[in-house]
Amino acid sequence: MKILVWFLLFISLTLFLSPAFSLYKIGIAIKEKDKSTLNAYILWSELQDSVKKDVKGYVKKRAKQRKDELDNPVEGIFEDLRRFGGKLFGDKALEIAVEKIITPEGIIKIVEISENKSKKPKKISSSKNKDTRNDNKLFNLYGYSLKKFNFLSLTDFEARIITPDGDIYFKMRMIFPRWHLYQVKSEKIAEEIAKRIEDSTDLLKNFKKGLENSK
Repeated sequence: MKILVWFLLFISLTLFLSPAFSLYKIGIAIKEKDKSTLNAYILWSELQDSVKKDVKGYVKKRAKQRKDELDNPVEGIFEDLRRFGGKLFGDKALEIAVEKIITPEGIIKIVEISENKSKKPKKISSSKNKDTRNDNKLFNLYGYSLKKFNFLSLTDFEARIITPDGDIYFKMRMIFPRWHLYQVKSEKIAEEIAKRIEDSTDLLKNFKKGLENSK
């Protein structure tokens, strides 16, 4: 009877910790630029779809902020051109940007850029301004901390990771024999993709660039 109880406890503990182990494997794979492991633990098609939705919301938010900050009619004309370009080419630009960035190579590059920025010396802040986001962390790896996690069902799991560039929200699904990442919400990733979309659909900016290249 005791053996059975211990066996059940072992199985329960293994199941409980298995999503965190998958997150750990993904983190190590990014650090070591191991694309094959990333492909084994990430459902890229579903992940790309989730990021597209996130970026669309971020782009709309940025457009509204710019509109609210307009000072004169001339700026309004430029903003209308941006919006027109976005309506013409925005969906295609979003698709191209996401399919380029949300890949093993793209994710590795984003993390690499983020880590290089974090290595730069920062101003020492006072205790009043101290970042307390890591105070209740569950574990820390290379400066990335698991803040919380939750089982939505026996096959669905969510977690929030604290990074130097802000929090990242994850969802994972169990497809035997491992947990797979299929959804991410990150302001950093959304911002990176949104900037690329805005640059590629800004008609006035691209017109000026074309004139400069023709000289």
